Amino acid sequence: MLCAADIATELDEGLKSLFQAGLELSLQVQADAMAAEPDQRARLALTFHRLSRGVRQTAALRMRIAREAERGGREASAEVIDLAKRRLEKRKGQVKAAVEGLIWTEAESEETRTVLDYDLDELITLEAQDPETFEAEDLDEQVERFAAKLGLSFPAAATPTVIPRSGDKPDPGVPSGLANRPSQLGSPASPCGRAEDDGGNRDPYRSSA
Repeated sequence: MLCAADIATELDEGLKSLFQAGLELSLQVQADAMAAEPDQRARLALTFHRLSRGVRQTAALRMRIAREAERGGREASAEVIDLAKRRLEKRKGQVKAAVEGLIWTEAESEETRTVLDYDLDELITLEAQDPETFEAEDLDEQVERFAAKLGLSFPAAATPTVIPRSGDKPDPGVPSGLANRPSQLGSPASPCGRAEDDGGNRDPYRSSA
């Protein structure tokens, strides 16, 4: 399917041929009129006038098409530039919002927060000078990297903290985070979350006699 630009190109090619043919014919009629007898010269002169008028109109139409195509190209370029600018501003806003959240959490004073906000703005402005690289980076990795540059901590996934019971020794074959985690097997849990025992002292891991 032809687009507007393709149609305009084909139309201009046709008008170009028409202009050239009309121009040649007009010049030939003008030469004939100059060599004709007085009684024929007036008729040829009228023909020349009509032909030359058509040539001028064809030239004007070609010029109008060229200007419209040029204007359309500028508008398309402006739209592309505007889209790229809005995309860059969106990424800058995402990074700024995420890092500002870390600043708000970790800054110990209003003065520190102000300094970090200023440093963040400068860092974003500096790196956004290369929009392609700035936008290509993964957002989470980018926020983590910016946080590190500002001396902030990037929150990782929380790891459960297990407090060992007195006398327990971790099993060397179990990861440290799971070594002292109470087993979910054994005696059924009471409504309060503790295993039923005899008088409150029964060990749920010791088999009954």
